[in-house]
Amino acid sequence: MKVKLLDYTKLEVADIAISKCYNKEPYKDLEKQQARINRVANVSKHSSTIEHLVYVFDIDGISRAVLQELARHRIASYTVKSTRYTLKELRDEKEFSLSLDTITEDFKRAEKYVVLTESGKVNEAIILALEELRWLIVQGVPNDIAKYCLPEAYKTALVMTINARALQNFLELRTSSHALKEIQDLARAMYEVIPEEHKFLFKDKVNEKDK
Repeated sequence: MKVKLLDYTKLEVADIAISKCYNKEPYKDLEKQQARINRVANVSKHSSTIEHLVYVFDIDGISRAVLQELARHRIASYTVKSTRYTLKELRDEKEFSLSLDTITEDFKRAEKYVVLTESGKVNEAIILALEELRWLIVQGVPNDIAKYCLPEAYKTALVMTINARALQNFLELRTSSHALKEIQDLARAMYEVIPEEHKFLFKDKVNEKDK
């Protein structure tokens, strides 16, 4: 999994929005901006003011299972790798096999396309599903039909745009130990690439890792 921050809104935008509420002048000093934003948005819970802060993430290598969970976070925009145009990536792959002679090599090849788990039995099922999908593509089945056989483990990529208020909610829910491990990893990776001067908005929303 790879996560990159493509763009973000400067803190001064939220401070300008807050200053409108109270008929105050915006601050030029970063520390004063942070203090006022924290007091209003985090302490006083006037969190609509940080909806003006927007973050754009480039996310690569997550499973379609995680993509499905991302869709539950409605206050965000997603542009996702198209299966209609990209499933041909499997066409030149040789067969994925579970034979004892090739299983290690095939698992390594498969990781280019699927997210594997800690369960050997589940991984074997993922490889079988990947091979069935590859076979359909080689047989010339159109991508829009073949994709009905996509395993949930199949990797995808996307650009995600989300505002700070929605991101607080996302991080609080998805760094919980009750969340799917893969989306926990994604949420923590997103937090890590947020600019340091913005992290005060989110640090109390990120759950500590289970020891």
